[in-house]
Amino acid sequence: MAKQSYAPVASYAELKRVEGLIEQAQSVDDIRKIVDRDGPKVGYKAFCYMLTSKMTPEAMKPDEACVAAARLEQEDKADEATIVYKKVLEAHPDHPLAKGKG
Repeated sequence: MAKQSYAPVASYAELKRVEGLIEQAQSVDDIRKIVDRDGPKVGYKAFCYMLTSKMTPEAMKPDEACVAAARLEQEDKADEATIVYKKVLEAHPDHPLAKGKG
């Protein structure tokens, strides 16, 4: 059976923003504030996946992540783009936009 990706309503940029907030959280209270403020925006299921490191924004929105990586390449940020492509490929090994880039 093929593994289906989870596609939250939030954009890739919004998911990355919230992922950054989660990574910067210093306490349970910080996490609670992020949940209250941003949980409804990204979707609680997506939030839980990111909080438990079970999924990344790149795995949730692979096409948008690849577009963001292409923008990074245009801005001469190839190393950052490669990181994004690799994260996409971890969840979607045959992704046509990431294949050969990561």
